Amino acid sequence: MVRTSFVSGGLVALAFLSACSAGTPAPGEPPQPVAAPEAEEAPVAATPTTREDPTTLDGIYTAAQAERGEAVYQELCSECHETEDWTETAFLGRWADQSTFQLWYYINDRMPYDNPWSLSRQQVTDVITYILRLNDLPTGTEELGTTDDDIDQYWIVWEQR
Repeated sequence: MVRTSFVSGGLVALAFLSACSAGTPAPGEPPQPVAAPEAEEAPVAATPTTREDPTTLDGIYTAAQAERGEAVYQELCSECHETEDWTETAFLGRWADQSTFQLWYYINDRMPYDNPWSLSRQQVTDVITYILRLNDLPTGTEELGTTDDDIDQYWIVWEQR
């Protein structure tokens, strides 16, 4: 234990000396002027959704698909989840501005709790559309597809901004 303490203390000292001497000129060299820091632009917050990005507000599922999702929920999810779980502020905040694929994968990877990865791609997709309907998102004329590319093209937006 003493040896470890000695070694880690020596490493800390070497790191400190290295950091302190990094900007020091060699003996006989004149010091170099330090350039004034350039004004940095304030970082722009990255927002994944823009007007051009398709979102869950674009009617990305059908009413029939959400009804199938409700049937999956009743059969496999309702034992552990209340419908309110999917409309509460914490849930909405967790998934806002995420890709629909991230939510899809989360459900696919973890649900049902006692048998993850047991749902079909269609079941997971349908459950997501049921969640969208529970949150009063508009339906459309086409079903949300089940391929990764179909699912990943939309951003989750819960309400008009």
